[in-house]
Amino acid sequence: MKKRILCLTFILTLICSTIAFSSGYSRSITAYFSNIKVSLNGKTLNFSNEPFIYGGNVYVPLRDVSESLGVNVAWDDRNSTVYMHNDSNSVYNNSSSEIEMLKNQLKAKDKEIERLKNNDDDDDDDLEDLEDELNDDYDEYDEGYKTLEFKYKLSQLSNDDIKVVMEGDFDRKSKYWSDRDDSDFRDFIEDKICDEITDEFREDIQIYIYDEDDDKCAEYEYDYSDRDLEKEYEY
Repeated sequence: MKKRILCLTFILTLICSTIAFSSGYSRSITAYFSNIKVSLNGKTLNFSNEPFIYGGNVYVPLRDVSESLGVNVAWDDRNSTVYMHNDSNSVYNNSSSEIEMLKNQLKAKDKEIERLKNNDDDDDDDLEDLEDELNDDYDEYDEGYKTLEFKYKLSQLSNDDIKVVMEGDFDRKSKYWSDRDDSDFRDFIEDKICDEITDEFREDIQIYIYDEDDDKCAEYEYDYSDRDLEKEYEY
């Protein structure tokens, strides 16, 4: 049997206990009850009175369905009329609450962005200060045939590692570089350069050394957690 849902609040006292009839007529009908359920957007509705089938149609309490849809229902006994209307104020208030919530979320997000931006700015300032210190204090390495001179450039990578570029004032094929003491030079990198950096930034460090022709002389990685310097490449 094909069933069409008709919402008739004025059918019997089943529709709503607050509705009263002052005039009209009554007749006997045969209705079928079969534990009918109604689902709205995947949610089963609860009714004040049980739905039933009559004349091939399903009858449910109009007020229960309407209020589930956000529609107000009123019964005019004098005119035997059901009035239905949207509560625009309620909709507006709900929308306003949602808008206010979104505004607060955006404000919180803006504050977080500003905080991160300030932290980034602070890190940039700290890197610049540290770069100046290295250029002032460790611009020379004098353990070898001749003194090696360096200029330092620091930056922070996306994974928060600190990148150190040491630009040497020499050719990697010269005695300036080749006659250095390897172990002493690594101690210089680890005990001087890396220690200075990790005092400020507790991060891993990547060190790259280039000669005056921009040829790579060496590459090292410092693991902060292990306090260990690894040689990746040496010319």
